[in-house]
Amino acid sequence: WKEVTVRCLCAAWRPLWPECVLQRDFEGFEELEEEAVVHEIVSLGNSMGLEVDDDDVEELVEEHSKELSTEELLELHKEENETLKRSLTSEESGEEEDKEESRIIPAKDLEDAFFCWSKLSKLAEDYHPDVGSVQKAISVFNDNVMNYFWKVQKS
Repeated sequence: WKEVTVRCLCAAWRPLWPECVLQRDFEGFEELEEEAVVHEIVSLGNSMGLEVDDDDVEELVEEHSKELSTEELLELHKEENETLKRSLTSEESGEEEDKEESRIIPAKDLEDAFFCWSKLSKLAEDYHPDVGSVQKAISVFNDNVMNYFWKVQKS
């Protein structure tokens, strides 16, 4: 029981018996010193069988404390999309791929799909209040769905 931290006990008891766990009142709440937090992280890592020391934790915190540039954020977004594409394609079985390749999509259906997608994406960009979410959703849909149909049309 000595190895169980107060934080762990509070997290376990809060859903079971919330009245017994003090809610944090940030007025007058004493913040843990940085060293104590680092030490707790190290002890958690060690209890999981990891070889971690204070320097490792401080180095990690320092690495993640700097803000990313726009280029770095775009690169992360690109990597995320590529990972998503790879995971989607790896989930498909060989039979499904054969079925996809053997089906012929009529040109009229492709034209209709492109027209509808164009209208829908334009409508969303023009009227949806969250422009960032819309652009991300359109980008993901283009990369993961429409890209297939564009390739089919070209072939």
